[in-house]
Amino acid sequence: MLPRKAAQRVHLSAKADSGRIVGSIGDLGSNSFQIGKTITAGEGDAVTTSDPVLYERAFRFHDVGIVSRSFNATVGQGVLGAFASCNLRMNEFTGAVMKGQVQKLDTICQALRDNAKTVREGIADLPGLKLRKSADVEGDLGTTVFLDCGTRERRDRSLRVMRAEGVSVAGAGGSVILRADARIASKATIHRQWPSFTTPHGKEIAYGPESCPRTIDIIGRFGGVSIGPRYTDEDVQDVIRAIRKVYRGIGLG
Repeated sequence: MLPRKAAQRVHLSAKADSGRIVGSIGDLGSNSFQIGKTITAGEGDAVTTSDPVLYERAFRFHDVGIVSRSFNATVGQGVLGAFASCNLRMNEFTGAVMKGQVQKLDTICQALRDNAKTVREGIADLPGLKLRKSADVEGDLGTTVFLDCGTRERRDRSLRVMRAEGVSVAGAGGSVILRADARIASKATIHRQWPSFTTPHGKEIAYGPESCPRTIDIIGRFGGVSIGPRYTDEDVQDVIRAIRKVYRGIGLG
């Protein structure tokens, strides 16, 4: 959790059509800093808001419901009463790592975009090769270049070939198909009376693979080529060569 003034400096180096920085739109913005994110402190996150009451509720929630000394400069004693809450404070060492990462954020984002653009340009002449559709190609962070391999079988073969070439690749990951996840499909919660699924409406909701066949098909045929902000020109060219080799050998056009 970052103080409001500091949190306002944490952004994603991307802007919406209105010109506002992503993360400042809406009442609250949330940024994750776990190990797989663009900037990382190993673990942790930040909430951004311009609403002083929501700001106070957020830092009270992560600090056992109180106003600690570190927040006195921004809110004094606050306007809300204390409440029972959690202990989710980021320690000072993690915070120091995070501060260094924030200072490098724009450089990291630009390097990712430049490398991804070079890869896209290096394979642009391959007839019929399909990339993931993007509403803003130039604004895309560029951590991954996704290829439509046509089928899951062809995707898996393509990934094996590119891994053999020393290129970091994977299928779509994370929580992209939560409906098909066993935990969600079985409505498993920390307590059997968890209200999300015990209400009449919650009981009617059906999850599982059969609820999203098109999504599973789309995600199953896409392979992602990882792009790093510290990739050298040679690294980027290796990625391009691997994609072109797969295109010729497996036929992705």
